[in-house]
Amino acid sequence: LPGSPLPNHFPGAMDAGDGLTAEQLRARIEEQRALQATLTAQGEDALREIGEAEERQRLRRQLDVEETRSSHLGAVLYSRQRRRRSIDRDEAGALPSEESTFAKPKPQPTPGALAKTTTSYASNVVKRDFVWEVSGLSWLEQQLAQEGRECTSSDIFHVHPNDSDSKYVLVYSPRGASLLHADANVCDESSDWDIYKFRDFLFFDENLRGTLALVRGADSFGTNLCYRFFVRDARGDFRPWGEARRVAVPARDHVACFVGGPDLETEAKGLFGLTFEELLGSEWVVDDSITFKVEVEESVVFSHPSAVPQIRLGKADVTFEQKTPSVEVPPSTLQADLLSLLIEGRHSDVSIEAVYGEAAPATFSAHTNILSQRSDVFAAAFSHEMRESATRTLTVTDVPPPALKALLHFLYTDDFDEVLKVLREEATHAAGTDAGDAASSSAGSSSAAPISCAPEDAQQSIAQLQAVLAAAHKYGVLRLLRWAEGQLCDKLSCEMACSLLSLAHVYGATELERNCLAFMKANMPNVVKRAEFATLPPEALVKFNMHCAGIEPSEEEPGRKRKRDDE
Repeated sequence: LPGSPLPNHFPGAMDAGDGLTAEQLRARIEEQRALQATLTAQGEDALREIGEAEERQRLRRQLDVEETRSSHLGAVLYSRQRRRRSIDRDEAGALPSEESTFAKPKPQPTPGALAKTTTSYASNVVKRDFVWEVSGLSWLEQQLAQEGRECTSSDIFHVHPNDSDSKYVLVYSPRGASLLHADANVCDESSDWDIYKFRDFLFFDENLRGTLALVRGADSFGTNLCYRFFVRDARGDFRPWGEARRVAVPARDHVACFVGGPDLETEAKGLFGLTFEELLGSEWVVDDSITFKVEVEESVVFSHPSAVPQIRLGKADVTFEQKTPSVEVPPSTLQADLLSLLIEGRHSDVSIEAVYGEAAPATFSAHTNILSQRSDVFAAAFSHEMRESATRTLTVTDVPPPALKALLHFLYTDDFDEVLKVLREEATHAAGTDAGDAASSSAGSSSAAPISCAPEDAQQSIAQLQAVLAAAHKYGVLRLLRWAEGQLCDKLSCEMACSLLSLAHVYGATELERNCLAFMKANMPNVVKRAEFATLPPEALVKFNMHCAGIEPSEEEPGRKRKRDDE
């Protein structure tokens, strides 16, 4: 408003004016006019600079367009160079088998032949397994904090031998955080190859979060992938984490990385859903180390859509099928022929006599060459100057006749069905004998009720398998021993768990022992109150307690039999 004082913050704001002479006031007025001229000139300069900034902005947008065109032309050039390399390697173009003047003549069909065209889409698939161990896991977070990142990465590995861009790294983030494992600017400017080589593995969304990821090197070409992740457990076995995933990575007009992982798309992060603290105390970490494995199958696309009119990946081939007169080939009789030698005793040179407790003795006419080849224990008995080799009779006093018969049948046939057949026949024979005795004692009694033998049959089946396992252990027939272990594992129950654990403990049946311990832990209230639990050998009880505490008992030396408590 007229007469209002200038604000104090404006340059040259006047004081009250009291006490100034006319000359001083004139001087102050000239100062303000000079300041106004300066501000006017600076305003014109600022307006000119705005125009220059707008021009620079327009030029930057034009540069973006030109760079996009250059990137596209570079992709086209790269595609053509790869095409040229494929032609030089006879992987594309006029191949000798197709168009060359000197190509071998195509097969001509004969009369009656059936032409078959096969289009294969798997001829270019290459598979690679890569294993990566991260040691010192409990220190990983602190070390990454010093490095200024939230994840670590493996070394580079290649999958397809004919494509230099088929290169990968694994990235692990203990907290399921950022997967940017390096700084792009540092990689570009570094003269250290160990740092510079990772520059091609950083072209992806910086907001991606995950625990474990597979990163393919930056490329503009398409590719087809199938990948699956595994983690090694305390036993040394690789256990899968997530399902196998098959993806088609499309071609792009710019270079970019493909990134895949089990928990990239899930809200919950962590290996098998575990927090990092839970992981450190789990079975996946052994000696402060964790080991990952990734299986990668890749079918590389060697052409870019911008360089070729159409992409076709199927490989066609033509064959001619000539139906020849059918000749019926009889099935093999080797197994039956060998078994007949044992059953009929033809050309036998040794007698195996089973004398066991109150059971009726049984004698088998066998062949030393077959038994020696199949069992080192039998070979030792027949080759040394022992009573058995002198009399040509081997007496067995610690194996029931049915189990010995099953063992011999297996040694002659290597067929588990034969073992089951023998055990069923012996069980039927024993049941028939018992039924006959029962019928004789109850003859004339019309009021007798039928008796269910199902529980007794189950007990007898387990007892037979226990005897077979003991016989296989004695004569060193590992394949039969493992089979008997598997059969007994299927018959685990609260009633049999303790006796089977004792059996596994005595004969070093590690798989049966492991299954028994797991079953007993899962059914502890019903198992510990049984009388058999109190009679377990002390070492078996120690192992049970260790298993319940999460400590795996050390495995026994293979083939070594433990001492019984009464020995």
